[in-house]
Amino acid sequence: MFSTKINVKIVVFSLLLYCFSISIYGQSSGIKGVITDETNVPLEMVSVALLSVKDNAFLSYTTTDEKGMFLLNDVPKDTIILQLDLLGFKTFSQKIIYKKELIDLNTIVLKEDIGQLDEVVITAVVPVQIKKDTVSFNANSFKVNFDDNIEGLLNKLPGIEMEEGKIVAQGTTVTKIFVDGKEFFGGDPSIVLKNISADAIAKIEVIDKNSDEAELTGVNDGNKEVVINFTLKKSKKNRGFGKVAGGVGLDNRYFSNLNYNQFNSKSQLSVIGKFNNINITGSNIQGFLKNADGIADDSDDDADEGDFSKPQKSLSGFLKTGVAGINYGREIKKKESFNMDYFYNLSENSGVSDTKRVFFSNKNNFNYKSNNEYLNTSDNHNLNFNYENKSSKTSSLRVKGRFYADDRKSDLTREGLFFDTSDVLVTKNTNKSSNSNLKKYGNINVNYYHKLPKEGRSFSTSFNAIVNNYQKYNNQNTFIERNLDKNPSTTNLEILRDEDLNSAKLSVRFKYTEPLGGNHYFNTEASSDILSGTENTNQNRKTIKNTIVEDFIDYNYKYLENSFKTKFSHSYSIATLNVSTGVELQTLNRSFGEVDESQFNREEQYLNPYLFFQYKPKRGQKFRFTYKKQIKAPRANQTNPFYNDINPYAISTGNPDLKTEKINSFLLMANVYDFNSSVSFNGKLQYSNAADAIIRNVTVDDDFIRTISYQNSGTKTRFNALTNITKKVNSWGVRFSLKNRFSYNAANSIVDFELNNVASKDYLTSLLIQNNSKRKVDLKAGATYIINNTSFSIENNLDRKFTTQKYFGMVDFDISKRLNFNTQFDYLVYTDNKFLIRQEIPIWNAAMSYSLSQNNSIVKLVFIDLLDKNVDVYRRSTLNYFEETNLQSLGRYVVLSYTYKLNTGNKKPKKRKS
Repeated sequence: MFSTKINVKIVVFSLLLYCFSISIYGQSSGIKGVITDETNVPLEMVSVALLSVKDNAFLSYTTTDEKGMFLLNDVPKDTIILQLDLLGFKTFSQKIIYKKELIDLNTIVLKEDIGQLDEVVITAVVPVQIKKDTVSFNANSFKVNFDDNIEGLLNKLPGIEMEEGKIVAQGTTVTKIFVDGKEFFGGDPSIVLKNISADAIAKIEVIDKNSDEAELTGVNDGNKEVVINFTLKKSKKNRGFGKVAGGVGLDNRYFSNLNYNQFNSKSQLSVIGKFNNINITGSNIQGFLKNADGIADDSDDDADEGDFSKPQKSLSGFLKTGVAGINYGREIKKKESFNMDYFYNLSENSGVSDTKRVFFSNKNNFNYKSNNEYLNTSDNHNLNFNYENKSSKTSSLRVKGRFYADDRKSDLTREGLFFDTSDVLVTKNTNKSSNSNLKKYGNINVNYYHKLPKEGRSFSTSFNAIVNNYQKYNNQNTFIERNLDKNPSTTNLEILRDEDLNSAKLSVRFKYTEPLGGNHYFNTEASSDILSGTENTNQNRKTIKNTIVEDFIDYNYKYLENSFKTKFSHSYSIATLNVSTGVELQTLNRSFGEVDESQFNREEQYLNPYLFFQYKPKRGQKFRFTYKKQIKAPRANQTNPFYNDINPYAISTGNPDLKTEKINSFLLMANVYDFNSSVSFNGKLQYSNAADAIIRNVTVDDDFIRTISYQNSGTKTRFNALTNITKKVNSWGVRFSLKNRFSYNAANSIVDFELNNVASKDYLTSLLIQNNSKRKVDLKAGATYIINNTSFSIENNLDRKFTTQKYFGMVDFDISKRLNFNTQFDYLVYTDNKFLIRQEIPIWNAAMSYSLSQNNSIVKLVFIDLLDKNVDVYRRSTLNYFEETNLQSLGRYVVLSYTYKLNTGNKKPKKRKS
């Protein structure tokens, strides 16, 4: 049934895409031509710009290919100016009357201009340039507010999206961010985006970067990553720049912000600081408080990869944040540099939430409600360093390190109500917990690449070491009232539990490449991964029920996992095509058990084939297919046979008899960027199938106490499909972005003693419309519709469906050169058939800013949540329960702020004395 539906969807999608491509590549309209020099040699990378006759406004843009040809499809019906620019040649301009019919300009000859080599005169601002594997955006072509950070600038750029805190460019997640080609605070995107002013940036480059190995050897291995480099304006270099900001508001709201930067050709220094109580983190805080109910929240009690993918909770409630950081980088010599940063974060989060759940297991299905009041703090220290040496023509070295310590404390009070399937209240408990967790982490990574004398022959080696120490101190008191519908009884539990978890992972890899001639290569690779760890636990529990009973748990558990892999592969590599196929021989040894006791030992051998295929027929087009087989060993907590009953209603234990998961995964990607027709398309199909899938086995007794263990049960299937299409329509002056996403996850679960196949299907469709010209007004409107369907092969009465609808409109208007007004209205609708609710939440924000001087002294008035709808909604479906949580958010507040910018670049140079 599922495969039939998927096939129909794929066919329909293919037909729509085919029809869409016909409209894109049909050449019954547009402007085309061929550009050569005076000797009739075709000129590549010539900038072809269309400008408005009225005000020279930018309309459309492309570049010539290697044959000197260009084609502009998206042309407005009007009188326009065609302008051609290439360094070393005289600018060519021609007025054209376009009537929606194809205009063939045939051959245009550019004349050489020797004088232009010394000084480049830019007649038109070209917002987008394409060169090989780099897409470059001119920052001045995109409107930003006076006090915007570069996060606001990225949101304006075509082809770039912000998704759940990640930057997605050209359909691929950005892995690193550089400033003037150097790492900034460890390349952490969130720190970079939120702490450098947008007006300091001259250019943004989205680079499809070769791997370090490919850069050294010149052999394209297809292993590219997408990075973003921000180039500073010349006025910001060799002079300190930054900003100082502060604000106060109603209900004792406040914030402050400091950012100072000093960049030159050899070094970079940055200092940042923040302090506020308006829920602004200003940085990445290591996923701090992923769920706002705290460490003992039910959501974390059952968190496991066996569940379907779940969205991250927003950081709700009331948040205070203190941030301080310093970054220093130094270019020791050409292509040799060192970079180090230290970052400190202090956060305090408090609030209340309400949770509803429908539980189902092998017996005793029940309903659950809870009210939670929490206070969570985090004290985080983070140190990063990076040394890179590419000065040699035959070798390169990179050493990276990261160390952090994170001290988290959580106080939680929860009142939980347990109802039977007839919705009769049976059990009630009140839980008070005080938990302290200290995590220490260290990582050293070394990569060395060496090119041997014979062209294409090379070897590389890498070393990676990770050390973790996790100390947990838990103090919980739970008062339980049972059998409220019959013979009430009470129990009081006082639990003290200390845990000390240590782990270390060492990885060593060696790779050798031998050229076979004709762009063919033979690769052999050997690697060893050693994972070891210990878990030391001490628990004292006092049970007060008529009499006082004490019991103790004290155990030391250790585990060791050693994976040795030998890989042989053949690869073929040219500029447009990369093909690699091979096989990996893997030996996996696992041993685990209590210290000084008999150990569980497992030794297994596997044969893992893989295939990599990538085709780039022309600039802006990339197609990729990969297949690989992976072996996933059970995690340490999944095999630990000792009980963890710190939560008396969610007892967990491991299963030492678990087998490894055998996963076959397939990935198909297509990225197409056609600036001729102003169209971009990104598509992704992802499928994986796991044999001997590890799932949770949940049993529930008559007192609603769940015991959670693990077992191997059949297969686990995942399928994801994503399409993202962007089209600019100059004749309307707008850009459309359409996103569709579908995910399917299926696994087995025992419900009412029946083995059910549980399938979760998620659909998302999103449409965004925005205007092209944003010099005065930036307009955006959009809608997102999300559906989740969870179905059971036998227990159909448990089937669930919930939807989320989001509609928004935004206006950003420069009333004058100094006065800006911004407002956004969001309307959210939540429906859920299991909880029989419909929630409608309108959210309205607005801001007005005024520059007291020319862009360096700014006053801003911000209105957040004007309608005071201080609630967030979080929902998920898993193999064993459905959940919906309403979380208190900050609510309405008003803040008046002042920002002063350092070095705006507007100072006139002093006159020299004669």
